[in-house]
Amino acid sequence: MDQNVLSILIFLPMLAALGLWLAPIRDANGIKTYSLVASLINVVFALAALGTFDAHRPGYNFEVNRPWLVDIGIHYHLGVDGISLVLVLLTALMTPFAVLASWKLINERAKNYFALLLIFSGAMIGAMVSLDLFLFYVFFELMLVPAFFLIGNYGGPERIKATVKFVVYTIVGSLFMFVAILYLAIQHHAKAGSWSFQLADLLATPLSGAPMWWAFLAFVLAFAIKAGLPPFHTWAPDTYVQAPSPITFLVSGVMGKIGAYGFIRFALPLFPVAAKEAQPYLMGLAAVGIIYAAWMALAQTDIKRLLAYSSISHMAVIMLGVFSLDPQAWTGTVFMFMAHALSTGGLFLMVGMLNERKGTVIADFGGIAKAMPWLTTLFLVLTMASIGLPGLNGFVGEFLILLGSYASHNVLGVIATTSVIWGACYMLWMVSRTFFGEYQGEVKPAKGGGLPDLSLREAIIIVPIALVIVWTGFAPQPVLNQIDPSVQSTLRTLQSSAGMPVTAVQAEAPAHGGIGF
Repeated sequence: MDQNVLSILIFLPMLAALGLWLAPIRDANGIKTYSLVASLINVVFALAALGTFDAHRPGYNFEVNRPWLVDIGIHYHLGVDGISLVLVLLTALMTPFAVLASWKLINERAKNYFALLLIFSGAMIGAMVSLDLFLFYVFFELMLVPAFFLIGNYGGPERIKATVKFVVYTIVGSLFMFVAILYLAIQHHAKAGSWSFQLADLLATPLSGAPMWWAFLAFVLAFAIKAGLPPFHTWAPDTYVQAPSPITFLVSGVMGKIGAYGFIRFALPLFPVAAKEAQPYLMGLAAVGIIYAAWMALAQTDIKRLLAYSSISHMAVIMLGVFSLDPQAWTGTVFMFMAHALSTGGLFLMVGMLNERKGTVIADFGGIAKAMPWLTTLFLVLTMASIGLPGLNGFVGEFLILLGSYASHNVLGVIATTSVIWGACYMLWMVSRTFFGEYQGEVKPAKGGGLPDLSLREAIIIVPIALVIVWTGFAPQPVLNQIDPSVQSTLRTLQSSAGMPVTAVQAEAPAHGGIGF
């Protein structure tokens, strides 16, 4: 199974989607059960991969490299390391929660919805494990197809406008990157006499001068748009608000992270000299993005839109960690992939639950904690994780990112640290007015026609997310130990190629190779 597990994780959801379309299932509950079982089977394979993953193995785990289009050097090349492992596990584990969260939401055209959701999951995993840039581009673009139909057909009243903006932005950025990929392959052919799109071969074909900068900027544009980094973020608020909450859960929790992952895996290692020279400008862009999105969140009157800007601000924190080129910041960045996906993604799911009961406008709420104590408690746990409260996993990721960013650039690190203050302001403001104070309506128990508390299905979705947030907050080291060796190896190679001091990479690492926390 070792060599095939990544292919299974990619294509099992896609084949399940095809089977769903072909199966004579008409009942909505039958369609949902089928989709849930398919997604849970993928979780089993993901956990099996985790059980046999060796963080200290040189190179990639579960690597498969087979010729695909031989004449032009395209390979079906997959592999996973500690950096991509976090995202693969996240995608596999979050998909069943998205299915469960859609249970009451989707009844009409359910077959198309759940089939597209499964394809979306498989395409994202494909992008995370591709080690051939042409193959990566295929999956990177394939993600847009199900996302386009999921948002455009099942979203809110302004879904068409949001979908068009989302697709146009991402396709334009991706096309520039594709041109840069082709240029890299042409340069490799000119030097080696053979075609190749494999990452290892293109890493050995460095560019210089103006071509290096144009290619680097093309990759930056594509990944900055996907990550929602200001000022390339304008698609994100509308998309997060108009998409169904389970799709926002996946788009904000996973797809946005692929932009940050693309920088770590492709953009920065392929152009290390450009990355080093552009570092202060990129870090400055991220620092400004953090503050800008936080201030925008403070101005919102809709819970979902507030969370959209909160997500953009947190993604800017993640991008600051990426651009700092610091080992602690990179380890914190990958850890933050998980922390942000669970806290902010979970909050989007809970806002969907509130929307089913009363809507998402903050002014319509107040005092609902009396009617919904369990939902309020879990919402507070996820909110505190988003703020970065010590003891929850959001604190671990943000602490490592801000520490590494300060070591890389003191002033920008200090500016970025204010994100903790702004995050507390807008999140606590929202919680105070939504759950406490004077209730905008009569408080009744659920059986009396008032607002019902968490249902069993909703508890099955949110309680595991909250438990993982608490567990990885109090005991983050097992996760950090899986991440750190790959971060050390990748960053060491990048810094060596860029002419930076390689010794700085391991300065803070304990003897066993992991970052202590």
